[in-house]
Amino acid sequence: MSHWERTTSARAMAIVYEQHYKTVGYFSGTAHITVLLDRTDDRSLRHRPLFLLKALMKDLANAEAYVLVGACVLAVNLLTVLRLLWSHSRNGCILTKKVLKLDLWKKDAIRRLWSKKAIDWTTRCWASGMLDWKKLRDIRELRWALALRVPVLTPPQFLCLLYSSENWHVHLDDAGEIVTPTPGVKRILSSPCCLPHIAQAILSGEPSIVEAAAALLKAIVTRDPKAMIRLYNTSAFYFALAYPGSNLLSIGQLFTVTLVHQGFHGGEEAAVSASLPLAKRSVLGGLLPESLLYVLKRSGPAAFAAAMVSDSDTPEIIWTHKMRAENLIRQVLQHLGDFPQKLSQYCHVLYDYAPMPPVKYPELRDEMWCHHYY
Repeated sequence: MSHWERTTSARAMAIVYEQHYKTVGYFSGTAHITVLLDRTDDRSLRHRPLFLLKALMKDLANAEAYVLVGACVLAVNLLTVLRLLWSHSRNGCILTKKVLKLDLWKKDAIRRLWSKKAIDWTTRCWASGMLDWKKLRDIRELRWALALRVPVLTPPQFLCLLYSSENWHVHLDDAGEIVTPTPGVKRILSSPCCLPHIAQAILSGEPSIVEAAAALLKAIVTRDPKAMIRLYNTSAFYFALAYPGSNLLSIGQLFTVTLVHQGFHGGEEAAVSASLPLAKRSVLGGLLPESLLYVLKRSGPAAFAAAMVSDSDTPEIIWTHKMRAENLIRQVLQHLGDFPQKLSQYCHVLYDYAPMPPVKYPELRDEMWCHHYY
């Protein structure tokens, strides 16, 4: 079967199942299609089945087969690779060796060597963060990077597919109580092998990726108390504050639901005494001026997003573009160190969370915050 026939068949199957899933019901090939996503060397053919899988998730039995074959972790792995390939950070390095010779290559150079057949699937490779040398065929990010043809999906679209999979199960019962145990997909996406990678997608700096990643994080931790209190461990809040863009609504929405529900204070329970100032209860305390925290809490994410990109000098808010760029973003990036560069070199590396010192704002040095006013 030709490439055109295979991709057309996948599209047709997705359309048919989308329209007639109640009649068709369980599809026995769900697990097989999922495995093909990992092994195919054709990008467009790899992405077409994703639309079919999205349609197949309308049937619970299909969703269970998808989860059992390890597709959630596979999908997050694919997301990390897509983000690097699609973004402007395409200067990562990886070492390759044939015989005993070591050379430092960039991924673009690896593609050129591949096209010239100077390397093959047996070439052994290593990058910072890997425990040992591996054959090229066993490194997903390189195997996928060398795939043929232009990919169909962008990372934001792929994140939307992950978002739809996160909603396979109802999270509340008929009485309005949280369903227990936590649905399988949510449990996997909130695990240490998935959640940090989704959070690190924010470091791409691409507006659409940042929006989609923040929305997915919000969906994952909502109504999942265990995931909620440890989101801070992924450093998602640092990554979001380091983002210099102006499209901050989805980040504001993520902050709204997580603001005072983090276990950063070291206790077993996320919530701390409501009698304490908001800055003491919030994971963002010490990073943002308390006035902005109250904007978020009282006025909501839209007002917060607007305030973050505005210049204000009022009794309620003192905040400028300079304070954001030269104080907040600069100090957060200093705390992250060379991690963004390491991530561009090896997309599976994880950031080791460490508490950040309070951000210093010279503009607030002589100001006193009292009863929500300066």
